[in-house]
Amino acid sequence: MLLGIAIAGAISYWVPDDFFIRYMSNEIVSLFVMLGVGIPLYICASASTPVAAALVLKGLSPGAALVFLLAGPATNAATMTVVARYFGKQATMVYLASIAFCSLVLGWLTNRIYAWLDLDITLWVSDLGDGHDSVLMYGAAVVLLLFIFKSYFPIKRRLKS
Repeated sequence: MLLGIAIAGAISYWVPDDFFIRYMSNEIVSLFVMLGVGIPLYICASASTPVAAALVLKGLSPGAALVFLLAGPATNAATMTVVARYFGKQATMVYLASIAFCSLVLGWLTNRIYAWLDLDITLWVSDLGDGHDSVLMYGAAVVLLLFIFKSYFPIKRRLKS
């Protein structure tokens, strides 16, 4: 998850705001590109969520982000290995094709729903940039960092004899 947050931060900082509007304005192309990025990428669902959010805020369509969110975690290396071992290569190919097809269809439908309802997801978060730093925000960040630190360096407890 930390890797996903770090990647999302890098995307937010270095990718121009109109990058996806300029280079991936074709809806079908963006769906297939995100499928191509998501399938080989070994990333869990919790780590891919901040990455997808950062991509959407940089102009990627919500449907393409959904394709990334669905295809990536469903086709990670561990899952594919288990499917191949227990069901064979042919079943693995059917599984992969099913995930790809369903992800593309659901991504396309998501874009249709957003267009039909005339929704712009970037407007939902535009007010967050106007926030002010507060003691609560810094306190929450410190607590989160302490939990992260504790998970990487567990405290050894002495056992009573």
